[in-house]
Amino acid sequence: MQDRKDEIIEAAAVLLQTRSYSSFSYQDLSDELGIRKASIHHHFRTKEDLGVAVAENYRDRMKACLTEISELYGRPWDRFEAYLAVVSEIMLSGAKICTAGVIQSEHNVVPEAVRAANNAANQYIRGWLGAVLVKGKTEGSMSFTGTPEGQAAMIVAALQGALQNARAEGPQLYSAIVSQIRASMKPMS
Repeated sequence: MQDRKDEIIEAAAVLLQTRSYSSFSYQDLSDELGIRKASIHHHFRTKEDLGVAVAENYRDRMKACLTEISELYGRPWDRFEAYLAVVSEIMLSGAKICTAGVIQSEHNVVPEAVRAANNAANQYIRGWLGAVLVKGKTEGSMSFTGTPEGQAAMIVAALQGALQNARAEGPQLYSAIVSQIRASMKPMS
């Protein structure tokens, strides 16, 4: 039973990333998965319940991913580059944008519970990235103006925007934005 629930969450995440929250329905999920809408409603009574589950799943996947990055890489730049690689995978996986970014872009139509779950995911990511930036600045391998929290927020927002713009204008724009982020954080020689 959990497999079906996870399958619904994953399919909903793809529809969210390729269409938007307001542009997919349980009928779309039914068609995509080859199951009845009643099966979806069995696991997620409302689309809001499903949206919360998608946002929480995104948060949990990002926590696991960032934990793994922290375990694999000790140096801040290596951690930062690994994070950029994770975000780049979204762009390379087709016409997708960041789960958190699409929910934020529909702030006015997404239910409060979905926004709250999404905000928790974003706060976690920005907190992790902020800690990487603190360490990088302290050891002198990274340079930026302002606070680490502000820099982390700017980077996350820039990457979300880069994913959205790349979908419309092509991957070269995404690459240019990522290159600019890197360049803006290198210490002055």
